[in-house]
Amino acid sequence: MAEMKTLACMATHMDGAHCGLGDWYPEIEKGIQKALKHGPKQWTTGWYASKKEIASAKITCQDGKIKVEVSVSDDFDTEGLGSKTIPHTTDLEVVRETIYAAWDEANGNQKDNRCYVGFSILTRTRVYSTYIGGKPQGKGRMAMSWVETYIRQSGDGYCLDSPPGDNYSQWGFQGEYDIPDDVKERLAKWAEQWPDDGKKEFKCKGFTIKPWEEDEHGND
Repeated sequence: MAEMKTLACMATHMDGAHCGLGDWYPEIEKGIQKALKHGPKQWTTGWYASKKEIASAKITCQDGKIKVEVSVSDDFDTEGLGSKTIPHTTDLEVVRETIYAAWDEANGNQKDNRCYVGFSILTRTRVYSTYIGGKPQGKGRMAMSWVETYIRQSGDGYCLDSPPGDNYSQWGFQGEYDIPDDVKERLAKWAEQWPDDGKKEFKCKGFTIKPWEEDEHGND
């Protein structure tokens, strides 16, 4: 059996891709395309990362097939794995599509593995488009803005004293904004029962709470 060879192009960057796992740097894209055109020989990219995503991938060509593996993580160190195998192809776009299919599978696996549910809390605040020296300029405008985070235990999280990872120090409210106690109580009560009432968000006295999967501020 021929030795599994790592493509030389993978040594050109610390990361293999820029924004997404299929957004390879030009030298790496050329190296993968060249390897595909040489036919179903044995080779691998080894694990490579995306510069702007907490994700990595590995492409392996063996036995006339191309196997794509994807690993993801998040701010809570929650891992997720996905894998797709296709017949050998010289079409780089097919390989790219396979990467994103494996990535979707990894994200689904990660979601199943989570020990938390995250929520964003928003209220109307004055926002500014321009800052000079860290100070806001102009009058700004009033808009709904994120002000606080609520982290609920889920799954294995009930065995932990605090959320895993380095970004959140405690379960519940993170103490980022002064919310009246009676409002906090109602927001927390809704978060702890979500999604039982079927609502995507809950409003109370000018504050809105919504799970991250319904809000762009969060991890989804």
